Amino acid sequence: MGLTVATWEEIQEARLQEVLVLQAVHHRLLAARERGIDPDPYDLEVARSVKATGLGGIDRVNARDDY
Repeated sequence: MGLTVATWEEIQEARLQEVLVLQAVHHRLLAARERGIDPDPYDLEVARSVKATGLGGIDRVNARDDY
C-alpha cells in the first residue's frame, strides 16, 4: 500500500475551500452585527480559533468571493 501524494492543484483547491469557508463566516458575522442580532455560536468559535492562530489579520482581498 503506497502513499498518495496530493498534486499542487489539489492542494490549491483545498486551501481555497478553507479560505472560502472563512470568508463565509466573516460575512455572516458582519451581517449579524449589521442586523443587531447575536451571531451563530459556530461562527464565533471559528472566528476565535482563527484569531488564536494569528491568521486573523491576513488580507483576504485576493480570495474569490463566491461561497
